[in-house]
Amino acid sequence: MLRRILKIVSPILLLPTVAVSASYPDAVQVLIDEGVKIEASFEAPGGLKGFVGRRNGHPVSLYLMPDGEHVVIGKMVDGFGQDLSANHIRNWLPKPDLTGAWETLANSAWVSEGPSDAQRIVYVFSDPNCGYCVAFREKAQPYLERGIELRHIMVGIIQPSSLAKAASVLGAENPVQKLEFHDSQFPRDWLESEENVPQDLKDKVQSNNRLMESLSVAATPSVFYKDRDGEIRKIVGLPDDSALSEAVFRYPE
Repeated sequence: MLRRILKIVSPILLLPTVAVSASYPDAVQVLIDEGVKIEASFEAPGGLKGFVGRRNGHPVSLYLMPDGEHVVIGKMVDGFGQDLSANHIRNWLPKPDLTGAWETLANSAWVSEGPSDAQRIVYVFSDPNCGYCVAFREKAQPYLERGIELRHIMVGIIQPSSLAKAASVLGAENPVQKLEFHDSQFPRDWLESEENVPQDLKDKVQSNNRLMESLSVAATPSVFYKDRDGEIRKIVGLPDDSALSEAVFRYPE
């Protein structure tokens, strides 16, 4: 029976139970202690107990074995090759509550491009080592000329040098110029020791990192904007031209 169940799960990681006092089975609690945030549970195929949550902003699916002592982490597929885990995440993982997110974004550490009196503001999480962020910024330039303010929330998540680069942008006398410098250097390796970063700037970047994770964002660039009804929307990854022109950078008429 165990062999038949394992055929539908890939990749497989079996974690032995440990003694942890919690409302979850021990094997699940181990992962929670390591940073996984469980957000829903359900009955999964094969007599398994399913859980969905996030690790560092990334959706993750877990399956508790019938013995209650081991957890399988990975993608579950059926005999037709259908990705059941994707359906589980889609059906069971709650969408992040963005209520109040706009004020939180406004209070983060960001660098502004465009007019300071713009009627439309767009936020983007940006890592100096992110090539897609460079492409996004290039695409955004024509819209800045139309009166959009683009606020870059600088994070350091991609490479060891990311934090130092992000901090150098936030601490620069001319932040946009420093941002342009890093864009011009990509993808060349530009190293600066994190040890040389002033603590206040390091705290700002790390706070932005935590904000990004709290909003269930796991990739850069990630864009936040308000739609026509004033609702907060987000686009994770590099938006296509349609999203840029019709949704994200729709300026007031």
